[in-house]
Amino acid sequence: MMNKKAARLYGRMQHGIAQKQAAVDLLKKKRKLIDDTKRKDVKGQSVNKQKVIRLKDERNKLCQQYGDVGGSAKKKKKSRN
Repeated sequence: MMNKKAARLYGRMQHGIAQKQAAVDLLKKKRKLIDDTKRKDVKGQSVNKQKVIRLKDERNKLCQQYGDVGGSAKKKKKSRN
């Protein structure tokens, strides 16, 4: 058994070690996330660039679908003759 003073000191030391380890784990997690986003595919494009291209293609397809329908939402004015 430890006396009160030694037990408190030991507990605070363990708490400090745990905090340092938590900070290290957080930094490793951030580093892994950054490395994952920097990874490139066969074409040499990063993950973010691939996402931008994919979303741009999806928007273009949607615009083409709307364009194929024809007509417009604007009301035409009747001419008074």
